[in-house]
This record gives sequence, C-alpha cells and structure tokens, in this order.
Amino acid sequence: CLLDLPSHPPAPSEARQAGQNSPSGIQTIDPKPAADFLKTSYQMDRRKQCQQEREHFAAVCREYLEKSFTVRIHAAQDRVMHLKAREKDSPEVALARQRAENDLTDLERLKNERLAGLSRLSIARHGPIKHIASALVFTSDEAIEPQLTEITREIDPELRRRIELAAEDIVIKYETTQGRECERVGHLKIGFDIRSLAQADPHTGYRDPVTGVRRIEVKGRKRGQPIRLTTNEWYKATQLGDSYWLYVAWDPLENPDTEPIRIQNPAQKLDHVKREVVTARFFEIPADAILKITARNKDNKDT
Repeated sequence: CLLDLPSHPPAPSEARQAGQNSPSGIQTIDPKPAADFLKTSYQMDRRKQCQQEREHFAAVCREYLEKSFTVRIHAAQDRVMHLKAREKDSPEVALARQRAENDLTDLERLKNERLAGLSRLSIARHGPIKHIASALVFTSDEAIEPQLTEITREIDPELRRRIELAAEDIVIKYETTQGRECERVGHLKIGFDIRSLAQADPHTGYRDPVTGVRRIEVKGRKRGQPIRLTTNEWYKATQLGDSYWLYVAWDPLENPDTEPIRIQNPAQKLDHVKREVVTARFFEIPADAILKITARNKDNKDT
C-alpha cells in the first residue's frame, strides 16, 4: 500500500482529458509483460520455496503415517493369526476372524490412500496474476518533466520498437559501407540482433569464422543512459568471444546518420564494470564505460 503520497499536478488522466501535448499524458500500460516477468522470476522462486516447504511437510507426515500404520497393521495381523488359531478348536470364531481380515484389508487400503494424498500435497502450481494498479514514483530532487519523458519512452512499446529499428538501421548502414552483408536475426532470440558477414575469398569461398562474421547486439539509447544486456545476450557474448560485438547508437531517432560505437567481445572488455541486476535479469553497463572504450579505440583502425 502507498499512503500519504500527494497527487501529481496535473494527473496523467487529467492531462489527456484536457488534450495537453505533454508527457504527463501517459498511455495505458499493458500489464502482460509485468505478469510474464512475475511468472518467470518472483512467482517461480515462490513456487519453488512453497514446494520445498510442502515436500518437507509431506515427508514428516509420511514418516508418521508409515510408522503409525505399520503398528496398526501388525496388530491387525496378530489378531487375524490369533483368531485363526482359535478357529480350529472353536468354529464359531470364524465370523470374528473374517471381520478381522476385513479390518486388515481396510487398513492397508487406507494406508495407500493416505500416502497417495501426501504425494499430491507436495505439488505446487502457479496461481493467476491479476493487475491491480500501476504506480510511478519520481525523485523529489529532479525535475518532473524529464523523468516523465523518460518513463514514457520506457513504457511505450511502439516507441521502444521504433528506437530499436532506428538503431539497427544505423548499424546496417554502417556495416554496408564497410563492405559487409547484414541479416536481421533478432526475431530468432539467439542473443544478438544482426549477423554481419565479410566478403568471402573469391577463389576458395573461405570466410574466417571470427574476423569474417560479426554477431552484433544493437542497443539504441539516450546518450548517458546505461546499456542493458539480458542474461541471454550476456551469456551469448561470453560464449562467442571475439566474434560477438556490441554496437551502441545514441539517440537513434534524432541522429539517424550517427556512427555507432563498436565494442568487440564486450563480455571481456566490460566485465569489470557490469552490474548484475538479478530481479530484472539483465546486466547493466554504465554509459561512461562505453565512452571510455570509444575514446581508447578512437585512433585504432576498425577491423
């Protein structure tokens, strides 16, 4: 619960109704990505914890039930054997012996049912996720309008997609001018966005697997913002090494002719500055680290 939080003047809904051309008019947020994130992160952890607790509880109950039923079944078996021994000399005991055998059968059946119920008890399933509300909290020591503008860029899926495509266009344009052929592969979810191929040897058709192929992860961000690599992208960068490149295009919508920053093997060169954000499952790289790499390689020839 959020208590005693003053409303922002004007509220986003009021700004939209008034028709103001302001970033305060925030569009409705689609809760599905948040629900998917909760299912794959927080809810998965909670389910695992709940299942461990249930398994421990079931194990304790199973141990108690097995000992309890073992004692009761042994007592019932002793009673059946005792009545069978008496039945030889006293035929009238046959009815009591049959009832004792029925009680023994019922005990064994009840034991199996109780133990099967414990197996079902140890299973924990995901529950439904319901979107109740969305809250935006801003720092009090900074201007509100820039923060609203940045939030709008972050939560607007159409704007994010336009930024991504603009950054990819910049990268493809640059790679083409360097004589390489590009293919967009981001939709395949393989840890990078573009596969760039250098010209193969005209006589043999050979292309070096490292220098002849660039697996490029493209990031389009506002200048000064950190670059975020997902877990899949970071692990793929670690796996591919020198054939994996990180291309960063600052403000791609406003600067479509800019030259992208190029970092070969980012998992090696930026490992010391990355900050793993476990809850959101991405690796964050400070913007100044990107700029330092650029300054260091400014005089080096791009290969």
